[in-house]
Amino acid sequence: MIQCNNCGYPVINGMPTCPNCLAEMPDEIVATVPVEEEVFDYNEDEIPFCTLRPIALPGEREMPEEVYEEGAEVYLSRQNTVPHDRSIDEEEQACFFFSDGHWFIEDRSRDNSTYVHAGAGIKLEPGDKIKMGDRLFEFNIKTRKL
Repeated sequence: MIQCNNCGYPVINGMPTCPNCLAEMPDEIVATVPVEEEVFDYNEDEIPFCTLRPIALPGEREMPEEVYEEGAEVYLSRQNTVPHDRSIDEEEQACFFFSDGHWFIEDRSRDNSTYVHAGAGIKLEPGDKIKMGDRLFEFNIKTRKL
């Protein structure tokens, strides 16, 4: 991991842009800056779930967030994210899944059009941004009482 020179957000070494502010990143940095990992804590009487909110483009109204329960395996495509956004492919783009107390995402697009850039699951943290087609989405984790 490295830190974005523009906003300080942790970025996977070799990614072309920062997922937080979209600033261009150097091709690859040999020496990396250690980044302290955030831990999302929840009580035993709470159920964690995640949300994915499409970030509105100029001229659009705010869109509601989608909610995904713990244990769910969710395949993302145009159909279940923003059906009118033709920049998102109709085929499966990514998969959310919950494992070992954390949410992960895998890129499932055949042409790497989903901005995850990880074959195996990459752990998601609250506030992470995911790009599918020309659309950014904000990921968050919430809890509800049992």
